[in-house]
Amino acid sequence: MNTKNHITLTLFIFFTSITQSCKKFVEVDPPIDKMNATAVFKNDVTATSAILGIYTTMMGPTSPVISTGGVTLYTGLSADELYNTNLSDAATSEFFDNALLPNNSVLLNDFWFKGYNIIYGTNACIVGLEFNNDISTPLRNQLLGEALFARSFMYYYLVNLFGDVPLLLSTEYIENGKKQRTPVSQIYARIIEDLKTARDLLETSYPTSGRVRPNKWSATALLSRIYLTLGEWSFAEQQASSIINSGAYLLEQNLNNVFLSESSETIWQLMPVTSGYNTAEGRTFIPTTSATNIPTFPLTNYLLEAFEKDDMRKENWVGSKTVSGQTYYYPYKYKIWDYGQPVREYYVVFRLAEQYLIRAECYARQDKIIESKNDLNIIRNRSGLANTLANTSKELVSAIENERRIELFAEWGHRWFDLKRNKKASEILALIKPAWQVTDTLYPIPSGEILKNSSLQQNKGY
Repeated sequence: MNTKNHITLTLFIFFTSITQSCKKFVEVDPPIDKMNATAVFKNDVTATSAILGIYTTMMGPTSPVISTGGVTLYTGLSADELYNTNLSDAATSEFFDNALLPNNSVLLNDFWFKGYNIIYGTNACIVGLEFNNDISTPLRNQLLGEALFARSFMYYYLVNLFGDVPLLLSTEYIENGKKQRTPVSQIYARIIEDLKTARDLLETSYPTSGRVRPNKWSATALLSRIYLTLGEWSFAEQQASSIINSGAYLLEQNLNNVFLSESSETIWQLMPVTSGYNTAEGRTFIPTTSATNIPTFPLTNYLLEAFEKDDMRKENWVGSKTVSGQTYYYPYKYKIWDYGQPVREYYVVFRLAEQYLIRAECYARQDKIIESKNDLNIIRNRSGLANTLANTSKELVSAIENERRIELFAEWGHRWFDLKRNKKASEILALIKPAWQVTDTLYPIPSGEILKNSSLQQNKGY
């Protein structure tokens, strides 16, 4: 199959998948006939439909994959947030036991394959949009910015899960199939370059109602997170400050409103596209009403004991169920389990509270003690807690680490990634995970991918 036809196939899949859901974004019927890539990017409507197909691909599954709660679930098991009660699920147990096998089906299908499937779609769109004079310039800028952002977003998670991965920037499927793993540093450099471009192309306003398509601040939020990961404190502080000072977002004082579709705190969220479903996380974490049904993924005592007394986040974001005299606690940020309920909960990806915590940490690491305390206290006070007692840079960094653990628990893998970037994974997890090895901080490259591409090398320890 030649490249042009491969692009056509990808876009055809997008079009057929968004026939129903696209109307939620734009009031037009997307084309569903097979058309070549040139025709797809020949007018504003079909080009927009191609971009919307990316989000439909992300949110289409109703089970946890890399873009719909899979990162939250499986890294929560790998860290110290969650445990699984269904021990017959061998693939899932490998995450909790930190004993992943390279042939684990979740790694291959839900992370690697799904992640690169989304990346291929973004690449097809970027190819069709770059240097395109058939689409109005403002729309072309918006769509290209969205595609660059979406690709950067997926690569951020792939490198944090697997380390070095192939950096694919084209739709040359034969060439891509032979690619070696690209060093993480080079991937981050490309992500930062693309995000800066996306930030310049995107407007501060959202292109449609709701915050379901990225804007300038969405790209900025990912930039601040990446600079934090890289220890670029000044740059991360600048990005977070630009969002906080924009006035576009406000912290929800009612914690039960934070993960609703209309939350004033949300910077970017993914809209459910499967009729009758809210979020995969709600379906995954909330147990059924059956008296004998226990939560499949309860919260660990390690996390529960980290909450301070009177922390309203424990009251509002933690659910409980008692079965046979034992009480299980589970993530309850998303509260809708039932199929067929009105869609009120969108999948929150970036929110303002994270930006306050990013800036607080960057201030602390630059010895800006007063500024750091102010930002930290904003998050603590919102949760009903008193001001922090930390007064030195070291104390503040530790306090912020604990605050991130609570504010961002069971949310997009923050705990797992924080343990790794702060070099505390082995220090903490070796004490509670009998099979822990230093090399467990990276997941293995799926063995099926190595069999197909001899240029891929396996991570150490597998």
